[in-house]
Amino acid sequence: MMSLALITAALLAGAPEERSPQRAAMPNISNISAPHRALEARSFEERSFEERSFEEVAIAITERDQLQGALAVGEWEEANRLTSIILLKAAKQYSRGYLIAKDIRTLPCQTLEDVDYWWTSTSNGHFGLSAQASLWHQIKGKTFQDVTQFETRIGWLGPLDFISTVTAPKGHLPLRPAKPKGLADAWGGGWIQEMPRRLIACGLMEDPNPPAPVISPLGKKQPASSTPTRSPQNKPQNNSQNKPKSKPKSKPPTQPTKPKVPEVRLRDILPPLQRSN
Repeated sequence: MMSLALITAALLAGAPEERSPQRAAMPNISNISAPHRALEARSFEERSFEERSFEEVAIAITERDQLQGALAVGEWEEANRLTSIILLKAAKQYSRGYLIAKDIRTLPCQTLEDVDYWWTSTSNGHFGLSAQASLWHQIKGKTFQDVTQFETRIGWLGPLDFISTVTAPKGHLPLRPAKPKGLADAWGGGWIQEMPRRLIACGLMEDPNPPAPVISPLGKKQPASSTPTRSPQNKPQNNSQNKPKSKPKSKPPTQPTKPKVPEVRLRDILPPLQRSN
């Protein structure tokens, strides 16, 4: 019969070697090339423009994918946070953390189209940038009092609702882009004034108040143009009046005339003759 010592030795010989937690947690970098390790060690500021651009694009794609995934499963709060990040980065104002009117005017149309489509399609038109813009046009908003009415209708003056499209008012989301999770403030930065204009400029919604067509003197309607019309005093004159006047025909030169010599009679210059007796 095998002794207890031999059994213990056999078990120890077949047991797997134990590894320390620190050794197991360390990544294997033997297969990473030296230039790649040097690139990973460099800071973001030290990298070239091409390297930084690639990294920023990769981050943007990831966030866009995350936004679509969050909206697909109804994670409205997370989708709202990601929307703020995407729009801030699209306007190159992520470090500042909020947008102003001139930033909104330069937002890429493709980014606005994608974000609004994802919100609109997943909420059946209940949420989205265009839904908020339509409500703003319905109340014909212009002043600060109109903004208060708008915020009341979309539920921004009370507790925010990230539960569902049933409990939240129409146009409740997304919030105005700002760090860290957006702001329920439609007036700040001219958000609700400029965003509908930008959507119209990008062709993402129709202008509810298009400029009136100009009626020509012949009665035909002409499309309204943004160029100012000329005043009556600046109107061009008739073609006949605009033609250059012809020069008068020059007369042929005349021969100079000799001055007339007055007729002189002798009796006028000679003394009168005296008669002798």
